[in-house]
Amino acid sequence: MPENATKAVIWDMDGVIADTALYHMQAWQKALRKKGVDFTEEDFQKYFGQRNEEIIGKVLGEEITKDEMDEIAIEKEESFRSLVRPNVRLLPGVIDLMKVLSKNDFIMALASSTPMKNIQLLTQSLGIDRCFQSIISAEDVTEGKPNPQVFLLAAESLAIEPGNCIVIEDAVAGITAAKKAGMLCLAVTNTHPRERLVEADLIVDTLEAVTIESLIGLLNNRLKKENRVYREVVVRKRSLDMERSLVLIKPDAMQRNLAGVIIGRLEEHGLKVVALKMLHVDKALAERHYAIHIGKPFFEDLIKYITSTPIVAVVFEGEGAVEEIRKIMGVTDPAKADAGTIRADFGTDIQKNVVHGSDSIETAKKEIDLFFTPEEIYTY
Repeated sequence: MPENATKAVIWDMDGVIADTALYHMQAWQKALRKKGVDFTEEDFQKYFGQRNEEIIGKVLGEEITKDEMDEIAIEKEESFRSLVRPNVRLLPGVIDLMKVLSKNDFIMALASSTPMKNIQLLTQSLGIDRCFQSIISAEDVTEGKPNPQVFLLAAESLAIEPGNCIVIEDAVAGITAAKKAGMLCLAVTNTHPRERLVEADLIVDTLEAVTIESLIGLLNNRLKKENRVYREVVVRKRSLDMERSLVLIKPDAMQRNLAGVIIGRLEEHGLKVVALKMLHVDKALAERHYAIHIGKPFFEDLIKYITSTPIVAVVFEGEGAVEEIRKIMGVTDPAKADAGTIRADFGTDIQKNVVHGSDSIETAKKEIDLFFTPEEIYTY
């Protein structure tokens, strides 16, 4: 990405900035024990990073009332703050990385599923409360991780596109939320082993291992990938929109030296010649080309006419080429063709109407295969 482009890092709090997991688990165990629930370390690992209401609902069931849920959540957080206050410490590499990010013009936000009281306690105790341009807490969202709401709100508060954000996470739900938000994710193995964090774009065992080059590299690689995907989509769309059609400059046009005029008319409308040859159509080729008319009264005259003089066969390419060529040619009967069309200007009757054009995409493919080999058709 351009060096002057705005870029941001969105930090998770618990398990990324501060080593709080043990105290959260102990607080949950204490609060849920009163409800007769043995909240294990495995349970904690499973739900870590999610909002209190979601954890309580999953552990105690949907029949619990909102008042009971609020009571448990308040007790849990009060217990957590009392446990963590004398023990709070930064995880390795946090301060140094924040300094490097600030020096390299990254803006920063904090986006956590934890209540604002917890965030304030931790950031003030750690001396990092002024490092963030924005803080999003549990009170700001209606859906917790893995829903991306918290990260999207952080990006919105920074006035930055999600694609220019890198989220630093340690929890599986947080990584999923970051990816759903359309953001890059750096995962640190403070809480979960590497094999559980594979959805992240970069995984480190400590933030001490993170360099500014690696973060800018993530953003640059993403931009390159997006540009490549965009180009592929454009090319694919172009290939879907582009059609090929066969045009035959008929014997009467050849006899009147109109081949160049007809080709020029079609080229003026943006149609491109990708194959061209002059040939004398033999009877076998003529019968295959006009096979749809076998048995009709005019069939033999048609074969005799098309084989009477060398013709020019052309493959044109362009958006909606089949229909476009049909419009430029005009209807079969020159007397009924719109003024300004090729047949109205140069045709003399239904048979001697100077030009043939494929009437559908399917017909065009069959007709092109009759007159040209793949090697004779060029794309440029």
